[in-house]
Amino acid sequence: MMLSKNYNYYNELQSAIKILKDAYKNCIFHKHQAIKVKKDESLVTNLDVETEKYIIAHIEERFNDKFLTEETSSNTKLGDRTWIIDPIDGTSFFVRGSSFYSIQIAFYDKNQTQFSVIYLPTSNEMYVGIYGSGVYRNNKKLKRASNVEFGRCNTSFCGSPSRWSKFDVENYKKILDYAKDNYLAPKFVQINSSGYSYVLLANGTIDFLAETAKNPWDYLPGDLIAKELGAKCYQIGGTIYYSFCPELDKFLNLK
Repeated sequence: MMLSKNYNYYNELQSAIKILKDAYKNCIFHKHQAIKVKKDESLVTNLDVETEKYIIAHIEERFNDKFLTEETSSNTKLGDRTWIIDPIDGTSFFVRGSSFYSIQIAFYDKNQTQFSVIYLPTSNEMYVGIYGSGVYRNNKKLKRASNVEFGRCNTSFCGSPSRWSKFDVENYKKILDYAKDNYLAPKFVQINSSGYSYVLLANGTIDFLAETAKNPWDYLPGDLIAKELGAKCYQIGGTIYYSFCPELDKFLNLK
């Protein structure tokens, strides 16, 4: 990723990339997990909290900013120079030893997510989205096909079905019912991890994503990446639909 030092957030982005890798090495790799259940029935481990505190502490060494985070600063209002942090996105997979989790950061300033970083520790893949400058995977710029055929489209409805709206459920069933009688129908790829799902959208594994998460630390890092790759976006209720398949958009009557 050839990024000029004249980029307004050069130091912030370079710091984020280094801190995420260091956080994994120092707070997660070969560490013992102590698992708890939060009030919303989601899982949290001691490593979630330790990783978040590590990231915040090392950002505070360099910058005097605000934090909006899952574990320790969830009530901060989004505003100028705010770091949005999810220390382990996909904890339910992480505790099982699965690779379907990420560490992610977004940096928000001047009413816009300026950059985001999603790090997949098990594959050592770093996805970076930069507002107005595209998306990079391990320093190589990514491009995506924007007109995937209906019958070749892979879809994902992210999040627990308990969070889905009536509209989400109807759309899921509509695709499923169509697929019962049609071999060339969109296929489902279901992984309940926002960060990992956005990565699958970025690398072309899926072409359509319904993101039902409401928390900024879940969706904001991936939101910038999806938009910078040219995904068509629809905000319907609390769900954001990202699509690279115009035929599916029409089939679901997305507007």
